[in-house]
Amino acid sequence: MKRLYIERFYLNRADDEYPMTVRIILQMKDDVDRHLFEEAVAAAQTRYPYLCVKLGVERDADGSEHYVYHDNPQPWKVTGCRQPVCLCSEEANEHLMAFSWWDDCVALDFFHALIDGTAAYRILKTLLYEYCRRRYDSELDPAGVWVAGDIIDEAEWTDPATLPRPTSIHPQQLPERPKVINLATDAIVPLADKKEVVQIRISEEQMMKRVRACGATPTSFLTLLLARAIARLHPESAPLAPTVTVAVDLRKTLGTTAAHHSQVGGLFLPLGQDMQQADFDTQIAAFRKMIAEQTYPDNLQDYFWQTQDRMERVEQLPTLQARYQAFAPTNQLSQQYGSCMFSYVGKAGLGAAEQYIREMRTETDSAYMIVVEVSAAAGVFSISFMQRFATDVYLDTFLDELHQQGLTYEITDRHPLQIAPIADYRGGWIKEPEATDEEAKNEYTLIDR
Repeated sequence: MKRLYIERFYLNRADDEYPMTVRIILQMKDDVDRHLFEEAVAAAQTRYPYLCVKLGVERDADGSEHYVYHDNPQPWKVTGCRQPVCLCSEEANEHLMAFSWWDDCVALDFFHALIDGTAAYRILKTLLYEYCRRRYDSELDPAGVWVAGDIIDEAEWTDPATLPRPTSIHPQQLPERPKVINLATDAIVPLADKKEVVQIRISEEQMMKRVRACGATPTSFLTLLLARAIARLHPESAPLAPTVTVAVDLRKTLGTTAAHHSQVGGLFLPLGQDMQQADFDTQIAAFRKMIAEQTYPDNLQDYFWQTQDRMERVEQLPTLQARYQAFAPTNQLSQQYGSCMFSYVGKAGLGAAEQYIREMRTETDSAYMIVVEVSAAAGVFSISFMQRFATDVYLDTFLDELHQQGLTYEITDRHPLQIAPIADYRGGWIKEPEATDEEAKNEYTLIDR
């Protein structure tokens, strides 16, 4: 049994509407061989024993409930259809992640409380290696891949929130940000009932040529295009500004590069009224400056430890349900800090097996009306544009921004957003009636509903 700390940020927030799950899809060059894929998943599972867990709850002496992990000896679930299974349920063998395949695609579904995108890329790299060495080349080079038989360092499963806090943190003062355009309340078109995903494909060579030409990075470049698109549709919005919330990996700052845990912070990039009139290169420079300021190491350290302090304060509430209620306003509050969400883990670097895939895509959800996930693999930038609007006006304006930058894109797919649901791990826990020893009396078991 392992008490959970850093995971509480997601465990206290997830629900039916926003399950905090992510789907990463690899489109292969050939149809998937079911048996070899199942063998590859089984082999990959042996490399990550600390991810073979199921959620539990313990009650301490004063009756307060706390999340824990128990070892889960069951295999990772593999299904042969596009429909994701319900994570944390018997359908997923009670695991917090699962795999599926259909046609020429394989997918990893995971709960953000367990891992983040960086850790998911590692798992997929292992899986892809195990599959492709069986399917294509038994001598496939494993360089850069975590494989079965590795010596597993304790750093891989040590929770960053349990490490010693720096004795002094001196964050830099950041400029005051303007209030944001809230697309949940102020969109120029009606909202749809649910999000849909539009998949946009651009060659990596073309994208990086333009990015380098304007002195940008993929993140500063694409977030600026998003902000410009929103600004064009809200010309009379002053003093409000389009603001892109950007996910940022905290591993380097925390010194926890090997850890599997979700270590994600947030940056906020507004395109203020004064900057909207500037030329493109000036805007790029402004976005890069904001990213540099907000990723100053002590600022990220301060962000992380303040978040952990908030989790500790919420942990003083005695029940899981009370903590969930305390977090209930979080989704609406997030809409006041950003107009949309953007995430780019970085180039996938899937090793020698990358030659056997066509594309990599990422899909997820949040309270923002626009969520953009960018994946880069096999020479392709895949932009997953998730939107909740009755028309394509925001999408079309973003695509026009790409066109104005001389980029040729292809829309390869669009479909309703479909990510894994998660079992009711809060309301569905009951006490084991047959418990005999003291520890068992304090544990709960998940009942599927």
